[in-house]
Amino acid sequence: MSLSGPRIAIALASVTGIFSLSAPSQALAQESGADTGGSGSEFVLEAIEVTARRDAEPLFNVPVSVGLVTSGELALESPANAAVDISRSVPNYSVTDVGNPLFAFGAIRGVGTLGFPQNPFDSTIGYALNGMPLSLYSGSQQLLDVQRVEVMRGPQNVLFGRSSQGGTVNLVTAEPDGTRDMRIRAEVGTNRNLVADVIAGGTLIPGVLNARGALRYTRGDGDVKNLLTGDSLPSFEIGAARGALRWFATERTTVTLSGFYEKDKRDTFNYILRGGENYPAVMLDEPLAFSRRIGIGTAEVRHELDSFDLTATFGVQDISSTMNSDNTDALIYSKVTGLPPHFFMNANCSDCTRYRFSENAYSGELRATSKPDAPMRWIAGLSYYHSDFDHRGTNSSSFGPTQNGYYNSNLKLDSYSAFAEIGIALDERWTLTPGVRVGHDSVSRKGLYVSNGTAGTVPTFSEYGKVSDPYIAGGVSLSYKMDENSLLYGSVRRGYSNAGFPYFNIFSVFGKDAPSYPASYVWTYEIGGRTLLLDGRLALEGSIFYNNVDDGHVNAFDMMANSFNIVALDYYTYGFEANARYRVNQMWSVYGGVGYTRSAFFNVPQNDLSGAADGNSLPGVPLWSGMLGAENRLSLAALKLPGEMVTSVEYQFATGARAADLANTFNLSPYHIINARLGWENERIKVYGFARNLFDENIEVAGTPYTADVYAVTPGLGRVLGAGIELTF
Repeated sequence: MSLSGPRIAIALASVTGIFSLSAPSQALAQESGADTGGSGSEFVLEAIEVTARRDAEPLFNVPVSVGLVTSGELALESPANAAVDISRSVPNYSVTDVGNPLFAFGAIRGVGTLGFPQNPFDSTIGYALNGMPLSLYSGSQQLLDVQRVEVMRGPQNVLFGRSSQGGTVNLVTAEPDGTRDMRIRAEVGTNRNLVADVIAGGTLIPGVLNARGALRYTRGDGDVKNLLTGDSLPSFEIGAARGALRWFATERTTVTLSGFYEKDKRDTFNYILRGGENYPAVMLDEPLAFSRRIGIGTAEVRHELDSFDLTATFGVQDISSTMNSDNTDALIYSKVTGLPPHFFMNANCSDCTRYRFSENAYSGELRATSKPDAPMRWIAGLSYYHSDFDHRGTNSSSFGPTQNGYYNSNLKLDSYSAFAEIGIALDERWTLTPGVRVGHDSVSRKGLYVSNGTAGTVPTFSEYGKVSDPYIAGGVSLSYKMDENSLLYGSVRRGYSNAGFPYFNIFSVFGKDAPSYPASYVWTYEIGGRTLLLDGRLALEGSIFYNNVDDGHVNAFDMMANSFNIVALDYYTYGFEANARYRVNQMWSVYGGVGYTRSAFFNVPQNDLSGAADGNSLPGVPLWSGMLGAENRLSLAALKLPGEMVTSVEYQFATGARAADLANTFNLSPYHIINARLGWENERIKVYGFARNLFDENIEVAGTPYTADVYAVTPGLGRVLGAGIELTF
């Protein structure tokens, strides 16, 4: 491998680390409520607390690059597409969604799932709910009553577990802290968009029991036309509920119970013909009919001892989903074959998939942590994660023997680990923080195939396989506290993602076992820092990084050969992210951020089946990404009117090369999106108008080549204009 990547990373580190500390991912800070007028120094940013190290602490103490999206910024995004939309607000975080939210997957600094997730444990970056590990299949849940989303960049295996090789996305919900919070919200918009939320929180029994709950119903249509039916896709209807109870059992013991439920139904699609005459359009016998039900329950018990705190958590996830789809869009296959579109139309949907997925996952953790005011910060614990995943259904295809028949597979994951991290104060300013997780993962797979009589397939086939491996992940950081509001740090970390099997074995039609893929490891080198300037009105944060990944998991689908190619590839990524937030005065706040990620495969065998080659960029990862936003709050007191006018605008972009596939056949189009909100509010009422994707930008979320000159893409949501009202009681 060429050393140009590391050399550039080191050069960036030297320049950026010395001259350019950048900002708190959007919400490193948020405005304080004390808009009292007077000198500029009174309009300061209030440092936000994060749980990047599993307990709440000021971000300025954390030697980790953290991207944040707050509840206010979440309100600018589409509820049905939040998993993708929020990634555009965090530099160097990207999410690929090929129409089916069950399989939405992400990459942080380019490290993530390559091609397509092979099962719900093949996430490479971890998803968590208040620190509890989530299945990939529930990571795209409704962000209902979510206080903020924390995106921890770089390996987080030590504190967040086995699936955090590239980083962790932690959903932090509003806590049942006893604060009275009674709200209802309703939005209506174009394309039948509707959102209705109810939130209630407060104290049930003073000093004993707090409660919080939230309900949501949302629906809407997209702007992709199915030319056969005239329907607008994707159309969605989603209901969700979230609730929590906090019981103060004793003066030292707190028990928190929480639950989440979601039912998501939508008619959608995977890919559409790029640049077709009626773009964006499909011609499907039936749309991809998707449904998903998620149930999540958690229990947390915290007990304060004299010298440390003890926390025990238990979580359960129940996920079930169905998917029915037409695999031959007549517009695409007519272009590929030269045959007329009606050749691929069939009332019985002769090239269709009928799948059902179900997963039951259990997790438990016992950890001990130092007291917040202890001279030495430390954390240590034991954790367990188990998942039982089942896939079954039928495929029919007229394009060869593969994908014809009944398929059933059952995958089980068992993961045991112990972890510890300690902050060693070298003096008043320097802190050395080593951490390690030692664990053992095993994945087993049972498979059954029954032919539908297609020539070239075996009548039946059953199989069993198992892979297991011990692992060690961890690293060390060295931080320097220049003052209370400035931190510099450098770190070296080793990340891990477990070995396993794909849930679907395309080779079973020939009586061959499903191939396994090996465990993947990454070495990550990072230098970063954050600071407050101008009497606390300007917050800056920045970091540079270099990742070297061994055996990245690839499940590449060859559309025309109708075959999956499962390989492991080495690659590297390097770049930087930089953000800033500035409180200009009583009226104005501005923020912005930019990320740069350069990536390339190396050590790729000649004519690799995946299509990758040495020097190719990773798919779906933009070279440049970022956002720029502003908020204006204009008091109407001078006009002797109540309340204030509030305006929020955010510009999001991805530019430079963004490869659609492993072979770098073509690049996805850059995008420039503007979301805006304008309204009036006082303490009890908010009335506003909003625009999502104001200029109806053509967003290409994912893409794939069918032939050398026939490309297909998955478009993002188009423009939605609407109005809303929120009442507080």
